Amino acid sequence: MNEYLTSASLKSLAKGQLLGKYGTLAGVVFIHLGYMLFVFFCSNLLIDTTSVLGYLIYYAVSFVFTLLEGLLIYGEAYIFLKLACGQPVAVGDLFYGLSNNPDKVLKVQAVFTVIQMVCSIPNMMRIPQNQPLVLLFYVILVLAVNIIYIVLTLVLSQSFFLMLDFPQYGAKEVLVKSAQVMKGSKGRLFYIYLSFLPLILVGLCGCCIPLIWLYPYVQAVKANFYLDLMKKR
Repeated sequence: MNEYLTSASLKSLAKGQLLGKYGTLAGVVFIHLGYMLFVFFCSNLLIDTTSVLGYLIYYAVSFVFTLLEGLLIYGEAYIFLKLACGQPVAVGDLFYGLSNNPDKVLKVQAVFTVIQMVCSIPNMMRIPQNQPLVLLFYVILVLAVNIIYIVLTLVLSQSFFLMLDFPQYGAKEVLVKSAQVMKGSKGRLFYIYLSFLPLILVGLCGCCIPLIWLYPYVQAVKANFYLDLMKKR
């Protein structure tokens, strides 16, 4: 029977790997955060969503921006996989996806984006408050959709790491391989995510400033989770 590293062991590894690297990784976080703020400004402040056409434009713009964000997410996967392997990292590594298989990156990210947008539809439905049965059905629907979203993201969570390790794989192959390697490990990864909630709450209470240091920590743990997962295979 395969024995994987515990959550505490993965976190201990990540802490050691992050020593002396926080300056570089903070730069990575600020660039990604800057992109997200730019997207928020363009999609929420410049687009009028009071009409049907406005909503369609909003979703189209959001889809494109979220799709392009996949290049940054892929770059982060590259950075933290290098970090977990003891290799030097640089802020410029964040743009690794621009010149390395950007087409495959965008195809994989398109799957994540579609899942995210489809699963977010119930959250934007307007439900009459004076109809208890309709409201109950809506609550059940939202819970079910969010559970499906969590499961799907866990299943496909290793896609970018796999693309880095196996560049010969196509987009469909890395998605399928991610589903295969995550069999029996979805609960373990979900538990690791939950274990960060107290730190996230502390970060939010600190005006989000501590999250600049917490984000690299979480990503480093995810990279070590991947390596531990693959060592057993």
